[in-house]
Amino acid sequence: MPLNLSKGLTHVQEQVSPNSITNSCSGEGCTVHLDDIPTERVIINVEKEFDARGESGKRCDRMLFYDNDAKKTFIAVPIELKSGKAEESDVREKLENSLKFAATIAPDRKESGETIYIPVLFHGRGINWTNPRHRQQFTVRFQGKPLHILIGHCGRKRNLANLLSEAGYL
Repeated sequence: MPLNLSKGLTHVQEQVSPNSITNSCSGEGCTVHLDDIPTERVIINVEKEFDARGESGKRCDRMLFYDNDAKKTFIAVPIELKSGKAEESDVREKLENSLKFAATIAPDRKESGETIYIPVLFHGRGINWTNPRHRQQFTVRFQGKPLHILIGHCGRKRNLANLLSEAGYL
């Protein structure tokens, strides 16, 4: 990890246990490639962080933070990892809880610009849809508005960079 992190990334890092900081978004049998993701970043193992805080709610597996200098925004990416089939309602609940957590550790707007929240799901064998019509609009509600969940496949090359760049966040 770079030693000279931005103010926003330093702020995030100071909000969590040092044992929760990791170098990888992979886990749970799901590989997430960090190719072309900014090297100045903070990745949190959210499960370890919740355990360190004594919190027991459902949560995603990883949380990525980075600066988007081109757009002068701060990016928070909760990432749910499922090596097999993902359950729609379970994924939604984990990402909603993790977005709320991300908002509590994100830097002040004056410090790093607007924080953009981008929920992501990586799966290995598809999604069990509660309602098949949700396929086109897989969203979570956060801060009073719907956020589209970006969906990718475990193990594919540039899987995270492709999702974020296609959505305009990289």
